[in-house]
Amino acid sequence: EVTVSGSKNVVLKAIIAACLTSQPVEVKNIPLISDVFVMLELVKEIGGHVKLSGHTVKIKVERIRSSKIPLEMGAKIRTSSMFLAPLLARKGEALIPNPGGCRIGSRPIDWHIKGLIKMGAESKYNSRDGYFHVKTNGLVGTTYNFEKNTHTGTETLLMAAVLARGRTILENAAYEPEVDYLIKLLNSMGAKIRRTKPRTIIIDGVEELHGTSFEIPPDRNEVVTFAILSALTGGQIYIKNANPADIKNFTDQFLKVGGK
Repeated sequence: EVTVSGSKNVVLKAIIAACLTSQPVEVKNIPLISDVFVMLELVKEIGGHVKLSGHTVKIKVERIRSSKIPLEMGAKIRTSSMFLAPLLARKGEALIPNPGGCRIGSRPIDWHIKGLIKMGAESKYNSRDGYFHVKTNGLVGTTYNFEKNTHTGTETLLMAAVLARGRTILENAAYEPEVDYLIKLLNSMGAKIRRTKPRTIIIDGVEELHGTSFEIPPDRNEVVTFAILSALTGGQIYIKNANPADIKNFTDQFLKVGGK
């Protein structure tokens, strides 16, 4: 028997979403992995308070005191670039280092920046200090079509749009379950987001968000890893705390090739 941890790709975005409000946000079932600890340190760097107890963390960012993500910390984790959303929405400026994390080929954040520019931001990349310098006098709604489907790009613009003035329509948006979990979290904080088509998301900006409590779903990548391991070793692994709906694409193919 194995128990699956909370989703890495949901918890990292949930931590950033918590920075969009001055009220406390409770995040439960968090995986205790290095990326989570880095992200929580970054919350502290911008002025937030963090209280970790077991697999639950309470985050409160009453006021953003710093718009700068430290270079050495931001370089450790790619998701650090997504702090663009709360920093621009609440502070009007963001200094974000060129993101780090895993290097799966070329992974630029061009589409994140282009979308934010269309929402009223100005951005310059300084190759000497390694920072994106981004400013805005107020984000506004827009219609933006991603040139290439991007998971983190969709989520960055989602979080930027919830506090922007007016309506934002994201076309060719990412369709992974993790994106819908982020939408669920933001809506529980008072956002107005709906997916009208598989790759179309409409966000109506609101004045402010409020606190909430949110439980991180199981990590589907971890479920799939154990499922494959079970098939390779005779099928005697019982995977607890898994959500079948999140791995349907995998199980459909798994059954086709003779899995049970």
